[in-house]
Amino acid sequence: KKRDFRRLSELYYDIHRSYLKVTEVVNSEKRFFGRYYRVAFYGQGFFEEEEGKEYIYKEPKLTGLSEISQRLQKIYSDKFGAENVKLIQDSNKVNPKDLDPKFAYIQVTYVMPYFDEKELQERVTDFERHHNIKHFVFESPFTLSGKKHGGVEEQCKRRTVLTTSHTFPYVKKRIEVVNQTSTELNPIEVAIDEMSKKVSELNELCTVDEVDMIRLQLKLHGSVSTKVNAGPMAYARAFIEEKNAKKYPDNQVKLVKEIFRQFAQVCGQALELNGRLIKQDQLEYQEEMKSHYRDMLSELSAIMNEQITYREDFLRQGLERQHIFQAISKQNTSVQGTSIAE
Repeated sequence: KKRDFRRLSELYYDIHRSYLKVTEVVNSEKRFFGRYYRVAFYGQGFFEEEEGKEYIYKEPKLTGLSEISQRLQKIYSDKFGAENVKLIQDSNKVNPKDLDPKFAYIQVTYVMPYFDEKELQERVTDFERHHNIKHFVFESPFTLSGKKHGGVEEQCKRRTVLTTSHTFPYVKKRIEVVNQTSTELNPIEVAIDEMSKKVSELNELCTVDEVDMIRLQLKLHGSVSTKVNAGPMAYARAFIEEKNAKKYPDNQVKLVKEIFRQFAQVCGQALELNGRLIKQDQLEYQEEMKSHYRDMLSELSAIMNEQITYREDFLRQGLERQHIFQAISKQNTSVQGTSIAE
């Protein structure tokens, strides 16, 4: 009603500049939102009311696991005496009854924000995925024989989702964990999960407006190079090869095959994209990757008993990891209220 058009133009100009800055930051991917760690305390004689409690700590920028572990060890060593404080280094479950009551134990685990399928669709930017969050996830490898690591045909993993009492960012740098849910994946489910991650990551790198060439080439090299492709092809041999596939449910074997078809296609798309964007000095590298890719397709074709080739139209059908994994999630066992540690 005041018709102060000059003031309105200034306000809209400020809004315009603000959104330009937001666009710049989002596209640059150079903003660091911090890292999160789960910290658990054991030792009734030392931690008293905090004994057995778990917290999520928010640490600045690129704080590493060793850095926060050493800091906490120093804090509690100064309080209880260095000879009385021990760090738990592994990802196994902790049974307080197995611990020596003469020591104070601290367990530190790197965790990541966790979102369900609906939240992933709604939270698109890094900013949205680091604000108003209260669910976190970490994974612990194990085998039925008791070892932490084994071959792909025996490697299992436990995915633990933690829920805090409040959301981050918060007035305090740590928030107590009030609930956790654990899901165990058997070896073929681990293969499905790991390979669908690779498909999703490569597909995302190929479809962004501004391609991150360093990340693209690292992922591409790790997927098709004969020197490091033991991971993907080991999964193919263990779960698709006819003599081994009989050991597993048909629906899961079919799912692994479908993921590998998609993996072959997205690797081809990444290779094609890399070829369009590289400079003259990387042409030899591109030809080397092409050779590795052809070798991978040849081996995969032999394992699957079908001709695997690169088809652009296949990619357009979509490669969403969350829908792939949803097919097996109902078969996993969930355990409420357990104490899973890393």
